[in-house]
Amino acid sequence: MFCVKCGVELADSEERCPLCGTKVYNPEIERVVTSAPYPEFTAKDSRMSKRGIMLIVTILFCALITQLLICELSIPRTKGWAGYAVYGVALFYVLVALPMWFRKPNPVIFVPCDFAAILAYLCYINYVTKGGWFLSFALPAVGVLALIASAAVTLFKYLHHGYLYVCGGVLIANGFYTVLLEYLISSAFDVRSSFHWSLFPLIGCFIIGMGFIIISICKPIKEALKKKLFF
Repeated sequence: MFCVKCGVELADSEERCPLCGTKVYNPEIERVVTSAPYPEFTAKDSRMSKRGIMLIVTILFCALITQLLICELSIPRTKGWAGYAVYGVALFYVLVALPMWFRKPNPVIFVPCDFAAILAYLCYINYVTKGGWFLSFALPAVGVLALIASAAVTLFKYLHHGYLYVCGGVLIANGFYTVLLEYLISSAFDVRSSFHWSLFPLIGCFIIGMGFIIISICKPIKEALKKKLFF
């Protein structure tokens, strides 16, 4: 058979011309179903897998840590600084790279783990410097912030409605957290303070948070904002 448009000779198994794409039709020739004269081309995916990329990233982090330790040992009279750098690199890996190993990292699990890693790094700094501020300041400050963040992430993930209530509650909790932070600073570092600066974020967060809650309660206001803001 030949193509009626471009004249290319066709195999009996061809249904369309491979050159111009014209449909093969000849009522005088009986079509014989045979295998194609050439195999079908399938493009191979040449992209590297996610696990391969993360393996390379992990090797680079390990190489960086090794280089820091070599510098610590080879440079005289500069002992002690590599610990901060090594733990800092490890903390960055836990915060950024570790969740990428998973297809769908669960923030309910990784957010508390991230705060635990931050606390471990602060505990190391406190131990090396002999500061004495970890139990009196870092642990309660980071611990309360971790509770607020973990609660917010959990509610946002598992609640299917009522997001404005969550936003309002998180903002109000952050406002009170600034008051707690100022109190911890004044008690841990002997800074005389009578809640000067913390009242400003407390008032602002409380007003905005209550605004979110009122909007969520009052359906007419909520519907009007949806129309105005195209939500």
